[in-house]
Amino acid sequence: MKGQFIPVSQTIANRISDMIFLDKKYIPGSKLPNEYDLSAELGVSRASLREAIKILAAKGILVIKRGSGTFVSDSMGENDDIYGMKYLEDKKKLVKHWFEFRLILEPKSARLAAENADEKQIENISAFSEKITQLIKSGKPFTKEDQQFHALIAEATKNDVIKLTMPSIESAVSDAIQTSSKVGHTEKSNENALLYHPAIARFIKYRDGDGAEMAMRFHILRGLKDLE
Repeated sequence: MKGQFIPVSQTIANRISDMIFLDKKYIPGSKLPNEYDLSAELGVSRASLREAIKILAAKGILVIKRGSGTFVSDSMGENDDIYGMKYLEDKKKLVKHWFEFRLILEPKSARLAAENADEKQIENISAFSEKITQLIKSGKPFTKEDQQFHALIAEATKNDVIKLTMPSIESAVSDAIQTSSKVGHTEKSNENALLYHPAIARFIKYRDGDGAEMAMRFHILRGLKDLE
């Protein structure tokens, strides 16, 4: 995607790293799916996937064996669990930094959305808030919907510079939800969304910029506190 803060290839590399170190989907020495299948699974182009694999190969996480495929480095060996814990700690630090970045940007974005959104955008923001609530109550994953909720608010600001941050915000939201689940904070993350998403949507619907800014600020502060 043009204009985004984080290159697509790096975003994909991060997702593959999560599969290895957080999800334990691929263990040291195991072979990754072929390029066609993995790109389809991740929903990305094969060209972007190749760049992501190069990034991870340069870091020693993946090993490319011509004629055989791409493998997770087996040099971690017995230290795999230790390395996985280090990765989780690094991930928590990254998520903390993302929350701090979002605390600067998103409350003001919510205010602008309340002031500038058209009726269709307000309707979509409210609909996604309701959908997230239903998914949480049903015990179903809601990462994509949460990403879209925040992206819709950025879009509703009608500010072209803020729109450029949308892919990065979506990545930050995904990282926050995933990391919360890995450190046992899923319930707190769910409570945060259930409490503040409807409030944010409601203030935007009422064109209340002060309320929207405050609700978004509390939403992000709660996420930051829960992470710590």
